[in-house]
Amino acid sequence: MVVITLTSCPPKLRGDLTKWLFEIDTGVFVGNLNARVRDGVWKRICENIKNGRATMVFSSNNEQKLDFRIHNADWEPIDYDGIKLVLRRYPDKEKPTDSKLSKFEQQHINKLSQRKKKPLYSQENYVVIDIETTGLQYSDQIIEIGAVRIEGGKIGELFSVLVKYEKPLPKKIIELTGITDEMLAQDGIEIREAIEEFRKFCGENELVGHNIQFDLRFLQSAFIKYGMPIMRNDTIDTMRIARKNIDCNEGYDLKTLAKFFSVEYNKLHRASDDCLLTYKIFEKLKEF
Repeated sequence: MVVITLTSCPPKLRGDLTKWLFEIDTGVFVGNLNARVRDGVWKRICENIKNGRATMVFSSNNEQKLDFRIHNADWEPIDYDGIKLVLRRYPDKEKPTDSKLSKFEQQHINKLSQRKKKPLYSQENYVVIDIETTGLQYSDQIIEIGAVRIEGGKIGELFSVLVKYEKPLPKKIIELTGITDEMLAQDGIEIREAIEEFRKFCGENELVGHNIQFDLRFLQSAFIKYGMPIMRNDTIDTMRIARKNIDCNEGYDLKTLAKFFSVEYNKLHRASDDCLLTYKIFEKLKEF
C-alpha cells in the first residue's frame, strides 16, 4: 500500500498521478505499486511539484512495517537505531554554533566524530550460525544446524548436522529446504547430540546470524529441555545491521541482500549454505 499527499501541487501533476493511484481526497492518493513503479512515481513528483510539498508512506519489511519520504518540507526522515522517524530542521539562524558550546560539549562532539570514522564491526574471528526448523512456532523442531568458523576473515571449518524428527515433515518445509523424511531418518542424529556438538564447535566465539534471535530461541530452548546451560556468547545480527545502515526497499532477507550486494550463492534454506551467504553479507556490511 502506498499513500501520497501533495500540497500546492500543479493540477497537471495531480492528473498525471491518477494513472497509477486513486485520488480519495484533494491531493491524497492511495494505491498498490511495486517498488520500481513507486520509486518512478516519487521521482516524477519531485521533478514536477515545483515549490509544492509531498509526502509518501508505503509498506516495508522493516520493524515498523512502513517507510516514508518527504519533499520540500520542514521535516526530514532520519534513522534512529533502525527506526524511521522525522526530524524538524533547524532554521539557519537557530543552529547552535561552536562558540555557544561548552568545552565539555565540544569535546564530546569531537569524540563522537572520531568514533564514526572507525568501522563499527571489525571482527576477524567469529562463527556464523543458522538452523532449519519445521516451522516458526515454539512447538516446532530443529531439523538442521549449520555453522562456519571464520578465522582471520576467511572461511575455516564447517559444521553441519541433520536432526532426527519422528513425525512426517510438513510439505512446505520439504519444498522450502529440500530436506526429506528419508534424509532425516538416514543421516539425522538425536537433537541432544546435535546441540552438544554445536556448542563444542562454537566454543566462546562471537556468533553471527541473520535474524539470529530466531535461531537462538530454538537452540536455547533445546539446551534448557536437556538440562544444559544456555549459550552466553556475544551475538551479531546481520539483519539488524542491514536495517540500520542500508536502504533496501525490497526487504532485508538473505536473498534480497545478496541481490543488493551482488553476492553469488548456491542455494537458500539449507543451514550451511545460509551460513556462507550470511558471512559474505556480513563482510559487505562491515564497509558501512
